[in-house]
Amino acid sequence: MSLSRAEIALLVEEIAPAVHRAAIQRVLEVDEHTFVLRLRRPGENLMLLVSTRDGLGRICFVTQKERQPEQPSHFTMLLRKWLDGSIIENMKQFERDRIVEIQVRIVDPNWTPTEDFVGPAPRTTASLVIELTGKMANAYLLDKQRIVRGMQPGNVRDDRELRVGAHYKAPALPPVPPEKPGKKPVSERVRWQLDTLPATERVRSLQVENAYATLGQSDSQERDARELRARIRQRQRALSTRIKKIEKDLQKVENSEQLRRWAELLQASFSQIKRGASSANVTDYYQEDMPKIDIPLDPARPLQHNIARYFHQYKRFKDAASRIEDRLLESMEELDQLNDAQARLEACETPEAIQELADDLRQKRLLTGARQKSGQRGAQTTVARLPYREFQARSGAQILVGRGAKHNDALTTKVARGRDIWMHARDWTGAHVVLRMNSNQQPRSEDLIDAAMLAAYFSRGKDDTIVDVTYAEAKHVRKPKGAAPGMVTIAGGSTLAISIDPERLNRLLESEVSAT
Repeated sequence: MSLSRAEIALLVEEIAPAVHRAAIQRVLEVDEHTFVLRLRRPGENLMLLVSTRDGLGRICFVTQKERQPEQPSHFTMLLRKWLDGSIIENMKQFERDRIVEIQVRIVDPNWTPTEDFVGPAPRTTASLVIELTGKMANAYLLDKQRIVRGMQPGNVRDDRELRVGAHYKAPALPPVPPEKPGKKPVSERVRWQLDTLPATERVRSLQVENAYATLGQSDSQERDARELRARIRQRQRALSTRIKKIEKDLQKVENSEQLRRWAELLQASFSQIKRGASSANVTDYYQEDMPKIDIPLDPARPLQHNIARYFHQYKRFKDAASRIEDRLLESMEELDQLNDAQARLEACETPEAIQELADDLRQKRLLTGARQKSGQRGAQTTVARLPYREFQARSGAQILVGRGAKHNDALTTKVARGRDIWMHARDWTGAHVVLRMNSNQQPRSEDLIDAAMLAAYFSRGKDDTIVDVTYAEAKHVRKPKGAAPGMVTIAGGSTLAISIDPERLNRLLESEVSAT
């Protein structure tokens, strides 16, 4: 159902004059294969749709604005950075091929204004090349014919070098098919009577838009079902992992009785244990045969401290038992509801049914980990939120981000451990960030950059070109008595200069661990 070369030629004949000297106001994403250029020319607004989706590849004007995804793709973010505010200079079709190039004048991305600069910003040329070549359709943003990024980086079927920075090279021209009496080759087919319609008033685009409407609705339904299925499965995996962790915590609670016994046995043998010992060999009076057992000790601490530590651990596990059991039951119930939702999704036959299911899951907060209390309309969550959001560095290291000023205090003074790395955007209001560190572990440079990227993003300075992020070990961060929420003092510390990297940031945001 993709457009033929001849159909593209007829559409370009209609589109090119209409978009000449038009300004690109915004790049709107429909899905990972489809975007819309919202254009402005004197007296009217236009929307030019570009799709490289298999079976739906096309370029035409559209009249309706389609819904936008919550998180745009890297390619869309890059198009916005380069093309928003640009002017279309020319639009042409490559000879005998299904490739269209849109040439634009953009503000030079390498230009930095000075304080005394007066006048318009210097502009340079860029191009958007759209290959409507069936299953291997793609789009490329070019800077002076060098590739900045492709819409689908791996979508290549020939020997062209299409890496970032390489000079763009169009695919080889297709061979001219032999003429057959009374039959046009596929590349020259023209449907929907496009060749009989005038190249004005966008009537050719209207024919194409209507022809693809039914196909697009079916494709949209499949896409919505696929996206919802992926979100359900992602949440199911997260819950399964959480349940395993909670079960381990319950096992620790069950084993905590041994900690109390160790503490009592150490008390009973207090005078027999030498100072500085790493273990104590004592008689276990709780077993019938009263065997000798070894109890681990911290040799750097007095025996009384070791006894108190075992009692403290025992009490902590016992106090947490009911909370852990509640979390386990809640997680298992949530997983059961998601399993039921998955079965309901497979039975959905209409877009409306899929949307109704998605709305139901959102209302119950089953896809975010923040459950609504049963029987309470408008209740926000079933449990108090943790004072932080949790993300993961590429290495798997935990990165905790405070939710607000009061939550920053809790994260810094109660959650952070001495060896953890504490971070905050310098001179900006923003979240406290904690990079979790194990004992005797040195922070990895990539982990530091990941954590600093989040500190910059979750601050008022995130739109700045460079954000200075202060970091120090958490043990060097103090909360002065009577200080305002979020205010701390730091002994020493270092600074990282961070520029927001969309790819790194998107990877970090997608790594967020749902709250338990």
